[in-house]
Amino acid sequence: MELLWFMAVGVVILFINYQVRQKRRRALWIEDLKDAWGKVPEREYGDGDLRQIARYYEMNRGEGYSLDDITWNDLDLDSIFMLLNHTGSSAGEEALYRMLRTPVCDEAVLKERDRLANLFAQDGELRLSLEKSFSSIGKKGREALCDYIASLSRQPRRSNAVHYLGMAVLAVSAGLIVFLPTVGVTALIAVLAFQIITYYQHKGRVETYFSCVAQVVRLTVYGREIASLKEEGLSSYLEPLRESLKQMDPIRRKSRLIVMGNAMGGSPLDVLADYLKMLLHIDLIAYNQIVELAKEREKAIWEMVEVLGQLECGLAIASFRVCLGFWARPAFDGGRDGLYLTGEELYHPLIDRPVANSVDARGCQLITGSNASGKSTFLKTVALNAVLAQTVYTVAGEGYRAPFYQIYTSMALKDNLRGGESYYMAEIRSLKRILDRGGDELPVLCFVDEVLRGTNTVERIAASAQILKSMTRQNILCFAATHDGELTWLLEDCYANSHFEEEVTDGDVLFSYRLLPGRAQSRNALKLLGLMGYDRQVLQEAEEMAKRFLETGKWSMQK
Repeated sequence: MELLWFMAVGVVILFINYQVRQKRRRALWIEDLKDAWGKVPEREYGDGDLRQIARYYEMNRGEGYSLDDITWNDLDLDSIFMLLNHTGSSAGEEALYRMLRTPVCDEAVLKERDRLANLFAQDGELRLSLEKSFSSIGKKGREALCDYIASLSRQPRRSNAVHYLGMAVLAVSAGLIVFLPTVGVTALIAVLAFQIITYYQHKGRVETYFSCVAQVVRLTVYGREIASLKEEGLSSYLEPLRESLKQMDPIRRKSRLIVMGNAMGGSPLDVLADYLKMLLHIDLIAYNQIVELAKEREKAIWEMVEVLGQLECGLAIASFRVCLGFWARPAFDGGRDGLYLTGEELYHPLIDRPVANSVDARGCQLITGSNASGKSTFLKTVALNAVLAQTVYTVAGEGYRAPFYQIYTSMALKDNLRGGESYYMAEIRSLKRILDRGGDELPVLCFVDEVLRGTNTVERIAASAQILKSMTRQNILCFAATHDGELTWLLEDCYANSHFEEEVTDGDVLFSYRLLPGRAQSRNALKLLGLMGYDRQVLQEAEEMAKRFLETGKWSMQK
């Protein structure tokens, strides 16, 4: 009797200790959520993570405009996505990637994203409640959430008869112990071994798909938490979410048999639940039933995922705005004033101490300047803010106004050795895709860095001048950077000139990174060679050679 009493006390102590640890762990988790708000996300991305996250966008790409791979890579939008990715669930981060990849031309859509982000920024209690639910949904799994869901429809129908038979035989064996103890115990041991072995056999066949169901289960369980919120500002999201969840109720009820138990969690009840699963196959039975239910309710699942993704994107936008040094909402005029772009104190959010620049482009722009003076960074800054304006209704700067654009870049191209394509071929293909879009109803905003740098000087200048000029005759607003000063004269009737410059002092080159009007007047390539310690004679002869060319228009190695 005393032994039973001590065992009971021990179980109570273990249970209380477990509850205290769980309470402490939950408190720390909530503090972590609060502390992460408005900070640069600390998530580390493994190989293939971004490809996995991109699957939802690829699955829903459609025929409309979206950022192509060249533009995405030129602007390093993977890093921008990581900066924005203040999400706790796969549904949220996949929706956020899709949002960033597909600029929209509907100001009502953008203003609704802004309204949602503003609501979360102002209501900390609501924000934390949503963050807890999304974090509970989590980002577990080795595949994209959208692939998990899509895979359910491909699942074969599996019968539960063998699992029910095993349960029945187990019950009979236990009953035999009363009448034939030896036979009953022997039979029970054999049946228990059979149940455990067949459990892992059956589970091994569906292990991958088990994760699919687990993801849907988490969406359903914690989606219900979100749907229960009483917030008028979210009614347009919560009502359709509740409608979807009504169809998911049978899945939610059966889900308890799948989500319960986790021997690694440390709870005695979790350990017990894991043993029950092995012996009775209750999670496998529930899995088969949920798969059939999910097939019937696939549309409701996608609707649920869409709503949850939109809500969490609002949280991500709100946190991103806090993370920025300063930001502004863009303004769009529908193109009534022609092709233009104005920006006040725009900066690049990935640069630690960025220099902000303003721009007032009422037509195509040609940017010149010496090496490392800031031309490429400026192009990327303006292009990136155009993307952010048409996706998350946020710009890194004090102001932005423009029509809606299709945004294209041709900047950080590479040759394709495996495909046998030279750098020059990659360049002309990249520029051609922009020119092909120039006839569309929606205008094009393009950014070109060092036009046709992959070919010889004479043909480069001739072809660059004509290509850039042709853009002014189409529905294109072009920002182009070049080292070829000749282009500033050839195109002065159709391109406005701006430049960056440097100052050489005490053997050093200082850059202001400030955009200035007019064409560049200085060159620094030879100066930089000197600062890097190149032989003085080499530099002197190079300078004399350049001087002779400027005087005569001919290159000569002779002194």
